[in-house]
Amino acid sequence: MTELAVGVVGAGWMATDYHVPAFTSHRRTRVTAFAERDDARRETVEADLSLPGYEDAASMLAAQDIDVVSICTPTSTHEGIFLDAVESGCHVLCEKPLALTAESARRMADAAAEAGVVAQVGYLHRYYRNYGRALDVLSNHLLGDVVEVTVAHHSAPPTQGWYYDPALSGGGVARDLFPHSLDVLMAAFGEDVTVTDASVRHLRERPVEDVARASLSFDGILVRLSASWTQTDGVSRVLVVGTEGWLELDAETLQGEVHGRPFEFEHGALPIFDIGVADLFPASDDDAHTARIHDFADHAAAGDGETAAPPSRGVAVAEVIDAVYERSGSERDAKREGGR
Repeated sequence: MTELAVGVVGAGWMATDYHVPAFTSHRRTRVTAFAERDDARRETVEADLSLPGYEDAASMLAAQDIDVVSICTPTSTHEGIFLDAVESGCHVLCEKPLALTAESARRMADAAAEAGVVAQVGYLHRYYRNYGRALDVLSNHLLGDVVEVTVAHHSAPPTQGWYYDPALSGGGVARDLFPHSLDVLMAAFGEDVTVTDASVRHLRERPVEDVARASLSFDGILVRLSASWTQTDGVSRVLVVGTEGWLELDAETLQGEVHGRPFEFEHGALPIFDIGVADLFPASDDDAHTARIHDFADHAAAGDGETAAPPSRGVAVAEVIDAVYERSGSERDAKREGGR
């Protein structure tokens, strides 16, 4: 059985804590090299992982026979690395967001399609088992006609400074957190999305927003989406209300009601039994980070480009976020004009 050689670009915590271990544990992939621009960080990771490190992706691709490139770098660098990788015939897993803009994302998607490589955007939430259960409920129309959806995703502010530089990040919390939720919403309701209202707020003296909200219409289904960099531990919850029931979930719990019958899951599992005081659930090994990377590796090993989140999904997500920023900017301009 042939193993695919993986080159990881970027050696921050996302790479060392998640990408390298997940590719290493997959039966068809092995990490053979990495690239990192920071000299001190590169030397540290070389020693820790016993892998050759290179200054950039181009140097790594020139020196190593790489089959898969895993991109864990600031958003502004994604397009260049992605295009170099697919030109070299490599399959690509790219962390979200795919690109700074929808225009950039479209160039990436077109290049991957032309090269015939397997490519996937690294969205996370769909790989939590509760989200998979919820998508099953929705795909089987168990809630009837969906009336309203509310999504709230709030987390601690990022520690890396590049998140606060719009030239590197492409925006603030909307560009950072909206992609995970939009991917799940599009999996459930399709990619026909209209931004009907949006706004952003700056809680701190930063050039990017800390709070963002958007009202969306998915072919008539109303969705209210909000995100912020405020919560130390973080919270991400989804509420879906339909004509025949409802469900509410996060990564740990999923509960709801269908045709008057309640249900409850923890980490995608039903209770083992009910002791009358509380339901007892089995121990969980729910690891969404490993699941998403293994899913991509399975597709890459099989040469199957029908991934869960192909670059075309990255384009659709970027189009919505671009529209959120455009709508938010229009609101601010209108308020300025009205105040004059």
